[in-house]
Amino acid sequence: MKAGTIVWDYNGTILDDIGICLEIENEMLRRRGLPNEISVEWYREHFGFPVIDYYYRIGYTFATETYEEVSEEFNQLYEEAFPRAGLRPDFLPFIEDACSKGWQNVIISASRQDKLISQCKQLGIADYFSAMVGIDDHMAGSKIDKAMAWQKRTGTRPEEMISIGDTLHDLETAKALGIKKCWLVAGGHQSRKVLETSGAEVVDTLSQIIL
Repeated sequence: MKAGTIVWDYNGTILDDIGICLEIENEMLRRRGLPNEISVEWYREHFGFPVIDYYYRIGYTFATETYEEVSEEFNQLYEEAFPRAGLRPDFLPFIEDACSKGWQNVIISASRQDKLISQCKQLGIADYFSAMVGIDDHMAGSKIDKAMAWQKRTGTRPEEMISIGDTLHDLETAKALGIKKCWLVAGGHQSRKVLETSGAEVVDTLSQIIL
């Protein structure tokens, strides 16, 4: 495959943060007296975008608090827990191989821009990426608009790009950019079963993707 640009998702694809997400969400449910203890299996079957719909599925009604307040609490707890997260074990060998073959790497994320850059620096991976594109706030809205603005700004053509993510939203982002080749990696924020409903190519590890 001729080298071009790899468009990466961040959470669940590069960063293995499932453990801290479950820890935080279960703590927040306990604080509210909600009985829904979330397992990793249930989470991967039901998580999705827009995130507010997922919150309704786990028991929030937003009758006494707003979605924005809940999101802010989650993100404060996430920032505290972040040092306990780490990279997916197959990420560094894969990206080092990609760089050696001439691939440019870009992150397009639903994480807030400043937090994304700060976290990548803490993880020691910022230098692998020519751009790290996040959203403007913590409400975990669609990253598609930011992705399309980056594409327009850089003039990167769809035929020069491939995409790697771990959710159906990453496939939607790839399609919005005109990318024809998108791999979805199981073991992140959505299950293999959910990912396979898209018809996209699903792999269990990054090592199964041949550049």
